[in-house]
Amino acid sequence: MYKTFWRVALTGIILACLSAILIHEGFHIIASRLFGVPLYAIRPTVVGIRAQLKGVHSLRKQIAVYMAGSFGNFLTAALLLNTKGFLLNICEANAAIGFFNLLPLYPLDGGQIFIIISYKLLGGNRTFQIAKRLSVIIKIYFFVAGILQLALFLNPSLLAAALFLPGGRHLEETISIMKLERLLNRKQRIMKKKIYPVKEFAAMGECSLLEVIQRLDYDCFHIIYILNEDMEIIGRITEQDVINAIQNCNYANKISDVFKDVM
Repeated sequence: MYKTFWRVALTGIILACLSAILIHEGFHIIASRLFGVPLYAIRPTVVGIRAQLKGVHSLRKQIAVYMAGSFGNFLTAALLLNTKGFLLNICEANAAIGFFNLLPLYPLDGGQIFIIISYKLLGGNRTFQIAKRLSVIIKIYFFVAGILQLALFLNPSLLAAALFLPGGRHLEETISIMKLERLLNRKQRIMKKKIYPVKEFAAMGECSLLEVIQRLDYDCFHIIYILNEDMEIIGRITEQDVINAIQNCNYANKISDVFKDVM
């Protein structure tokens, strides 16, 4: 009898969560159409919805699209606040998924918002360090809370979320993609500002093209000096040279091979 009741309750929780995920996804799509920000990846995950935007857009529009999913969940939860039975399950699932997706943890919506704001203020490298630390702290918290939730309420949702959250590799890939997108749009910002800060750094010829890209900051134009093993400058390139190389070369190629014509 108890097992049957638990199975019925668990089935209700799963169905309620699925409906909340569909609501979350629907509001992401509505917001993307409303603000003219196309989505190129949006799919359900164990922890809710992972939505990614296509191209570089204004900060307000990006935040609005990422916030829309949780807004839809909270709106649904408010409408079902005084209900009972399965409708109450839907209310609780929407409130939980809406809140959970606003946590500053990648790839949740809150994590996406944190990354785009922090990237603009602090640059890619600092953003990655902070986001990675936050990810570890929040995962540990939800793992412990998930075990307690399973033991006390026979609800495995938090534990499943903690176990299936992606690691730092996905976060690093996202930061690299953001850097690449902003590099490709750098020309427009420079032409608009007309005067732009310059940052110089040196890289060993054995460095890969990807390693150089990861060192490029958001709001500076870069000049890179290529060094040999004797710490002598054997070449000089700009970030525009790097952008041109991206279109024809593999990220893993050494910069001494990619730019051998300038040495």
